[in-house]
This record gives sequence, C-alpha cells and structure tokens, in this order.
Amino acid sequence: MSIKKLRFVAAAAHTQTRLDAALAEWLPAALGRPVSKAKVRKLIMAGAVLVNERRTRLASMALKAGVTVEAHVDPVKLFEDLTSRDKTFELTPDRILFEDDDLIVVDKPPGLPSQPTLDETRDHLLAAVTRFVEKRGGHKPYIGVHHRLDRDTSGVVLFTKSRRVNEAVADAFSQRKVVKIYQALTVEGSSKREWSVRNYIGKVSSKAKRAKYGAVQSDGELAETSFRLIEKHPHGNWIEAVPKTGRTHQIRVHLAECGLPILGDDLYGTEETGRLMLHAGELRFPHPVSGLEISVKSPLPGDFKQRLHRIRMNDLDKREP
Repeated sequence: MSIKKLRFVAAAAHTQTRLDAALAEWLPAALGRPVSKAKVRKLIMAGAVLVNERRTRLASMALKAGVTVEAHVDPVKLFEDLTSRDKTFELTPDRILFEDDDLIVVDKPPGLPSQPTLDETRDHLLAAVTRFVEKRGGHKPYIGVHHRLDRDTSGVVLFTKSRRVNEAVADAFSQRKVVKIYQALTVEGSSKREWSVRNYIGKVSSKAKRAKYGAVQSDGELAETSFRLIEKHPHGNWIEAVPKTGRTHQIRVHLAECGLPILGDDLYGTEETGRLMLHAGELRFPHPVSGLEISVKSPLPGDFKQRLHRIRMNDLDKREP
C-alpha cells in the first residue's frame, strides 16, 4: 500500500494544543480506524509529520490557528508493525533475579519505561511488576520504587514489596551504600584503562521533547562515575561504568564528554542506529532487614552480545593478512 499524504489546517480551537494530541484527534477519522497516541508519536519521531512544510519531531509542539499539518502515513507499517510502545510487557518468572518478603529485583528489557510516562496508555515496568505479583498472590500488592533505568537501558531494577523497608532502602541509595555496575558499548576512543569523571550535571536543553543534560558551572548536581576499559577495538569499546551518584543520564553524559558516546545514543552524539547499548549488569546493596550484602546480576542481553560480537569480528577482519 502506498504512503498517504494527509493534511489538515489547525482551527482556532487547536490553538496551544499539542501536535500529538491534535493528530490523535484527527487521524482516526482521516484513516477510518483508531490510532493510539503511541502510534502518533511514532509517526512524529520518524519524521513523517510536517508543520507548515517543515519537518518536526517535537510531539509537544503547541499549534497555532491556521498552521498546516501534513502526515505521511504508510497504513501497513503504522498498524501492523507493532513496536514496544504498543505492547503490554508481561513479566515472567525467569526475569525475577531476587525476591523475598520485602524485595523483588527484576531484569528489565530495553525499550520499556521504568515508571509511568506522559502517555498513560504506555506500559511500564512498575505496572508489569504489580500485575505479576497481583496475579500470583490474588490481591493488589504494594510495590515501591527507589531507582529507575532509562527506557532503552536494560538490566537490574529493585522494587520494595513492603513499606517497612522503604526507609532503609532509600537510605542505602542516598548514603551511597548501593553499588551499581553497568556495561556499555561505545565508539572507539580513549586508550585509558581506568579513569573517573567528577563534575556537576544539569539540564542544558529544556525546550526539546527529550531533555538533554551536560556539565554545568552552576545550578547542577554533583555527579561522579568510575570507568574501566574491558575491551578496545577499532570499531568500539566495551566499558564498565560504576556511578557513585545517581544523576539523570549520568553515564551517558560522562562518556559522551570523554569522547566516547554510547552506541545507539543519538541524544549525546553517536549516529549508530539501534537501541542504547547500556546495561545495568549488577546491583549490590545491604539487605534492609538482615544487613547482609546482596549481589544481584543480570546477564548481558542478546542484542548487546550480538553488537559486541560484530565489534570483535570487525577487529579480527582488520588483523587478517
């Protein structure tokens, strides 16, 4: 089926309406079938929407009366090519890394938000854990959130199952008693084996749909990360990162500012396609009741291992006589 070019002119009633909201209201009638907000955002982020003949990827753009909005839609791809935004994620027992009466630690897949987003229809890890525990126990459970991973980051996430341990778990994070060890694949660069970055991070782009962070001279928060080079290849590095603090995008920012943006991180300077190659591989923390150290590990996910394999094979190709 060919691409349809659909056009409408914003009326006075659309003044200050978000672009994605206006499209979600108009597209179902234009296409003759329901269109979710997730699919609308997919169109916008794919560059398939123009406002006054200028392409935009800003779903939150506020419209003005009289502007022309044009959407280039391939109905087959829009309705049949389901993405992670359209799917409900069902947690399975094999993704439970640790559990007792007070805690549940799960292995988060990439592409799934940790918590609710502005799109209320989009599934997230907190909801999936809640559904899993509720289905198993037969009653609505309490699930507490104490840290999160970026949407495209995979790996270990800890939740509490009882309110009695919330304070102890929160204190462990705030007092830096929790050790978080990440694995990242980056562009090729530094020859250092070990190094640390310590600076202040703040928001450096507040108008974009995706907020961007970076080193700032004032009004930032202290951020510190230690890095270790595991493997160096002509087409990429495998790096271990241990953040001492928990700032938004901290590892991504620190690596990018070292000239080593993570593969798949289009926000911080790499043109590499695919998902963000960042994985929360291990979490160590004192148990809130016993005080014993708990170490929970998540194996490298399949896409991470495949990308690493391609990096290594490119290295071998270069070495052949």
